[in-house]
Amino acid sequence: MGIVLRNVVALVDGKANETVDIRIRGKKLDTIGESVLPVSETDTIIDGEGKLAVPGFVNAHTHLPMVLFRGLAEDISLSTWLEDYIWPAERELTSEDVYWGSLLGIAEMLKGGTTQFADMYFHTGAIGRAVTDSGIRALLSYGIVAQTLDKHGKQEMERASGIIDRWQGAADGRIRTAVSPHAVYTCGKEIWRAVINLAQERDVPLHIHLSETREEVDRCREEWNETPVRALDRLGVFAVPTLAAHCVHVDQEEIERLAERNVTVVHCPKSNAKLGNGNAPIVALRSAGARVALGTDGAASNNSLDMMEEMRFASLFQKGSLKDPTAIPAREAVRMATECGAAALGSGAREIAVGEDADLILIDLDRVDTVPAYEPVTTLVYAAHADSVTDVIVAGEFLLRDRELLTIDEERVKYEVKRRSRHCIN
Repeated sequence: MGIVLRNVVALVDGKANETVDIRIRGKKLDTIGESVLPVSETDTIIDGEGKLAVPGFVNAHTHLPMVLFRGLAEDISLSTWLEDYIWPAERELTSEDVYWGSLLGIAEMLKGGTTQFADMYFHTGAIGRAVTDSGIRALLSYGIVAQTLDKHGKQEMERASGIIDRWQGAADGRIRTAVSPHAVYTCGKEIWRAVINLAQERDVPLHIHLSETREEVDRCREEWNETPVRALDRLGVFAVPTLAAHCVHVDQEEIERLAERNVTVVHCPKSNAKLGNGNAPIVALRSAGARVALGTDGAASNNSLDMMEEMRFASLFQKGSLKDPTAIPAREAVRMATECGAAALGSGAREIAVGEDADLILIDLDRVDTVPAYEPVTTLVYAAHADSVTDVIVAGEFLLRDRELLTIDEERVKYEVKRRSRHCIN
């Protein structure tokens, strides 16, 4: 049994000009050929004419259950948004609320071509259940918030450790885990030292927020006598593989330091813009040799989980702010949304190549908003939308077929979220 995609334009080696056949056998890409591949009676044959095949998108930083708060608080600063609206609402959440919110977020991501995501939140087990049930891939972590290793701090560390024990390698290997101290302003030095030890002992990465706002940087200078990047580097944080979300307010020396330490910067252009936090210097980061992936952040601050929009905004914001139309060309935006994210998370397809994980998506190039597709990759970044995705395959299994979700009851999920969103903000 296998899947054969016929006559599809595939993104191979950064180019998408050849029509090929692709065979998926088991969980891997088995064959890619320009000639017609032989098939058997047990194969599923998909006509890919007029479609573009690319590796699944990787949302490298999000807070999935925050779809429950989409539109709750708008047009205010990050500190007000968090302290007066989001944190009080989050205190009302139950594990079941998080489960259904996670399924809604996964449904949105699958319908937009995302096959893997990195999440930082709480009630993490409920998110793990949603990942297991839906068939998507994920890097899961519990968001630690504590200043010292007092009773509360130790409880936070135990919760983070328990997530690794329960979920590392779960869902037939689709789930991996990380350790997530929230940020320098929510975690003290004792906690940072403890998370370094935990991550190294368990051989998992760190997933953090870093230099997201000017206020964060100024506060860190007052309390730690240096910027967040320098403070964490001094503590030895970056000796552990690290996904650092945002990195909006970093200077050239910090940029070079992040690159030298092999930190993966996760750029979240829409959320950073919407909250008025600025535009991360990703051209400078990439020029210094840093790996830059893309993320949406939570849907409460975005307000979507649409990786096509993140690609487009990542490219356009850099072009506009630098006054350089060559900044972040379309192919590089796609690389950030696919290969760079998959490399940082340690699983999933980095490219369409024999032996890669069978995580790919099909994009319809024969729509009123994508015709004519002179160059499929630029059409993908500058013209296509989430609903251009027709099919999603993860680990060799269809999760979306002809725009229909196969593992999630969309109507039930919407019903549950609407019901629960009313009580979780009261």
